[in-house]
Amino acid sequence: MKPTISMDLPTSYAIKICGALDERWFTYYDNMALEVEDRGGKRPVTTLSGQVPDQAALIGMLTLLYDMRCPLISVECLWQE
Repeated sequence: MKPTISMDLPTSYAIKICGALDERWFTYYDNMALEVEDRGGKRPVTTLSGQVPDQAALIGMLTLLYDMRCPLISVECLWQE
């Protein structure tokens, strides 16, 4: 059986933003791991990775990051065929 990707199925993503997020802010996203990369004097990069319930939840997360004025670097779907 081939795995499928759909707008309404859980899928794993890696979201990178410019800047550091406090882990306490993202605790209500249980399936997301937060990693802050120190770039030696440059602005840090935060990666949020994990499973998102559906694409509506993904849009909600991106909207929250936008509202927090976090510049988006990338959104990568970690789904594989």
